[in-house]
Amino acid sequence: MSEKSNDVPVIIEVAINGARTRKDNPHVPLNSDEIVDSILACVDAGASIIHAHAGQPIVGSGGHHDSAVYADAFRRVLDRHSNLLLYPTLPGGGPGTTMQGRLAHIAELAGLNLVSLVPVDPGTMNFGQIGREGRPPKNPHVYQTTFEDVAWAFDFCRKNDLACTLSVFEPGFMRLSQAYHRASMLPRATIVKLEFCTGDLLFGLSPDEVGLNAWFRLFDADVLPWMVTLRDGNVNDGLTELALNRGGHVRVGIEDYRGPLQRRNEEFVAEAAAIARKVGRRPATPEETRRLLGISIRSPQ
Repeated sequence: MSEKSNDVPVIIEVAINGARTRKDNPHVPLNSDEIVDSILACVDAGASIIHAHAGQPIVGSGGHHDSAVYADAFRRVLDRHSNLLLYPTLPGGGPGTTMQGRLAHIAELAGLNLVSLVPVDPGTMNFGQIGREGRPPKNPHVYQTTFEDVAWAFDFCRKNDLACTLSVFEPGFMRLSQAYHRASMLPRATIVKLEFCTGDLLFGLSPDEVGLNAWFRLFDADVLPWMVTLRDGNVNDGLTELALNRGGHVRVGIEDYRGPLQRRNEEFVAEAAAIARKVGRRPATPEETRRLLGISIRSPQ
């Protein structure tokens, strides 16, 4: 970053629901009204990017999602906060899926001027976790995004002048993204999410200074904006402060959290905002987030 890290406002993304159920957290927003209310509360607490699943973990089937179930909630939120960045889930990849199909709902939402940020997971990995009594998984589940898929997604972003949020779960994901960056082939506006995990999940790097420094060896962190996210833990238990002190940003929310707390999304956002102020920074507004990422400011509708 060209500015001193303390001068850069903190982008706080919140993943409001994901595959969580009422059993996981009674405050998880599922229907359209709940999603809108949660998003508005998160913006008031300091969030400027929102990631949502539209009411249920899987919308549709076969790697396809329905844009209509997102459009109602997103349109209502943007009527209040025209520069807020919202984006839906990226359906899983695997045999029989294409990137065009996986991004079809996002293309439709972008065509309605409701989405300007596209999620891309630039790589393939085995997906699973340690089971009962510490047993390694035996499932056949592979989360697949091929080189061809990544190239198609980046080309889609460039042709439609859409920003990109990259979830890098494994080092190879970041090495590929950095190769695109060095070749000047990334979408013009890109933010990198450094994925950490805790508990029994089997991907990523350790959520500490050692893991963060390992990521820094793989990409130009002083050029590409980046944030940290912790799956199945609480990113605000140390990792947020570590990242914010290094000039990064953070993602929080019910989707990523696992633990004894049954907080609302806006409480996770408020906690991250407090950490930002503690280290001498402040939450970015939606307009500031667009400027930091190089995304055009929208005129009020």
